[in-house]
Amino acid sequence: MNLSTIDYKPLDDIASIFLNKTSLDNINNTILLTNKYKNHLNDIIKQNKTISSFQDHTTEFSETTILNNALIKYKKTKDKAKKTETTIKTLTEGISHLDNAKHNLLQTLKFFQNFKILVDNYFECKQLLQKSAYIEMVSPYKIMCSLTENTFGPFKSVDVVNKMLISIWILKSNINKNIKKLFIQVLDTNVQINETLEKQSRDGACELINSEENTKKEIIDWLLERILYELKEIFQLDDEAGSLENLSRRFIFFKKLLNNFNSKHASYFSPSWELPLQLTNRFYQMTRKDLKVLLHREFGYKKPSIDLFMQSLQVTLDFEKYIDVRFSNKCKEEKLSSQFEPYLSLWVSHQDEIMEKKLLSYMSEVKMPSDSSDSLVVPSSADLFRTYRNILTETLELVGESKNESILISLSNFFAKWLTEYLNKILKPLYVVDDSVSKEQHNIIKYTVLLVNTCDYCSTTIDQLEEKLSIFSSNARGVSDPFIKAKDFYDELLSKCNSFLLKKTIHMDLSFVTKEFDNTDWAHITVEDYSRYMVTLKKILTFSNPSSNEPYKSCLQETITLLNRDVYKWNFLNNFIDSLTSTYVECVVRLLQPLPPFGELSKRRSFDIKQVVNIGEQLLLDIELLRSILNLLAENIVNSNSNTKSSYKWTQKHIEKNLDVLLAFFKLLVVPITSSNDYVTTYARLTSQNKNPLVWAFTFSLKGAPWDINLWKEHWQSFQIWREVNTTGENDLFVYKWNLKNITRYETNLKRIQDSIWKDFVRGNLELSVQANK
Repeated sequence: MNLSTIDYKPLDDIASIFLNKTSLDNINNTILLTNKYKNHLNDIIKQNKTISSFQDHTTEFSETTILNNALIKYKKTKDKAKKTETTIKTLTEGISHLDNAKHNLLQTLKFFQNFKILVDNYFECKQLLQKSAYIEMVSPYKIMCSLTENTFGPFKSVDVVNKMLISIWILKSNINKNIKKLFIQVLDTNVQINETLEKQSRDGACELINSEENTKKEIIDWLLERILYELKEIFQLDDEAGSLENLSRRFIFFKKLLNNFNSKHASYFSPSWELPLQLTNRFYQMTRKDLKVLLHREFGYKKPSIDLFMQSLQVTLDFEKYIDVRFSNKCKEEKLSSQFEPYLSLWVSHQDEIMEKKLLSYMSEVKMPSDSSDSLVVPSSADLFRTYRNILTETLELVGESKNESILISLSNFFAKWLTEYLNKILKPLYVVDDSVSKEQHNIIKYTVLLVNTCDYCSTTIDQLEEKLSIFSSNARGVSDPFIKAKDFYDELLSKCNSFLLKKTIHMDLSFVTKEFDNTDWAHITVEDYSRYMVTLKKILTFSNPSSNEPYKSCLQETITLLNRDVYKWNFLNNFIDSLTSTYVECVVRLLQPLPPFGELSKRRSFDIKQVVNIGEQLLLDIELLRSILNLLAENIVNSNSNTKSSYKWTQKHIEKNLDVLLAFFKLLVVPITSSNDYVTTYARLTSQNKNPLVWAFTFSLKGAPWDINLWKEHWQSFQIWREVNTTGENDLFVYKWNLKNITRYETNLKRIQDSIWKDFVRGNLELSVQANK
């Protein structure tokens, strides 16, 4: 093994040297050899250390020498740089003094040049002022003002400059006085059009004033006050002319003043000043203050005059519209009508008078529209909401961008109040509550559908009105509450009308079908074709062709045709389907239900079990024709004017759902009861696992089962076993939920059974508590 490796292991070499006992004999030689090699290694190590120490010392000495040499060179360079700097400074010191002297000299020359320009322009302006030559004065005047403001302001401490600035200030004052005299001359109503004067004023005097913003503002204010002086003197608050009754005269006076200024004086002034608009703004400011005092004086304490308020408000609104049109809505001053906001409740009160007159006119109008081809609604309802929109628009114009919560809530209460009045006085009298509707059946349908459409229109428009008001209000709840109550009234009337159409008018068409069903000889029925009552139902419900100009055959077709919205057509048809299937079940139950007293074996049933099976088979045949009739009704609505295919599909599902329940019921009537186990299996499948004992008992009775307690107990035991085995299932009232009175009456008659065995069966098995007979 190599001795120079890091992982050297001496034991391996020792083991190879001493392989056997004979090797021990030479151990002394081995030790001697090892010591020699050890000494040799120590000599090599010492020699290497000496060489390394010498090299390190030499390197350290070399680095120190280099650093010292560098420092010496740096110091020499630094000293040389200082000497050079001193030499250059000595050479350039004179040049620096010359530069400063040159700069000061240039500044002095510039100052005297500017001062000379200032003095020259001052004297030029002074001379031109004496000639009233304002146009020629514009250029020197602007130069003089610019130098005064930007150049000589810091030199006020210099006496000469200060005296000059004072002289300029006096000159400006004199110029302004002369310009005012010129403007007074211009504003003189007797002055004739003078082109020279016009140019001197517009292109000269106005340009001089434009040179200084403060002077411009001061002169324009002075002009506005002077122009409006006569108006202020005439229409003072304490004079009759300044009263609220004469508000229109104030507006007329200002219009004349404005027109006179535009025609005679506007051309004398700079267009950039927009003096007509500024005059209007100043007039708005003056009049707004006066209006605040006048309105408080008239309407703040004593009993207010509605007529005066409306008159004042109207003339103010008319004037604002005139100003907006004249200045293309450039007038941004706060509106004069804003002062009327605290008293806008009077505005709403005035609308009450308007609505009273409107309602009286609505009562005398014809309620049925002359042309009902588009929509069958009461014509006055559209006018009512047009009036509402006008009132809302005008009120929002008065309120402006500010959110006046009190007036918005007052307005919503106002709208809700008259919506309720309209409902009570116009719409409700059209609602027929008399049950005798046979003679005027079609007229009553037409008026009832008119109410449905109108209530729907009003309810929808109420939502839009509420949404519009809520946008401008931060208190949406306060605005919405009055509308919610009014909308509930309309929805209530709409619901009553729908119910009336379904239960009264449509029922009359079905009454004849019901009579035919009851008059059918069900005891001797032969299952060959559809029953006569079902054929009659098809004739009644088949829609006639509207293009043939034939009268409608059914109230259902007339009702659906007259309804405006598709959603109401489909909802009405779905409700009719529920009503028809409920009536159908009512007829079948009335035909097959057992008559009291219950529980007496001697009490003969109207139909035996075999006859009920025949009846059920006939009903299964009839229901197929009923399915065809109802699907045809849905197709007729789609083909008329409806684009709602989704509603059609939903109605088809609704038809199938109702008929599936009917079909299951009729199939139960056909199922034999010879085997209790087979019957309960079929019963569970057809009733969707219905576990209600009352439903089971009622259905068993309708099948014509005799009052044989043993037969009932046998079937009940099978039913009970099935209930215990099946933990899931329905517990509703099956097909009897459409008319609860039948199954309720059956339950009552069960509780009245006199036979003790039957009493125990009803109480213990059917889980019905038997009450004492009264």
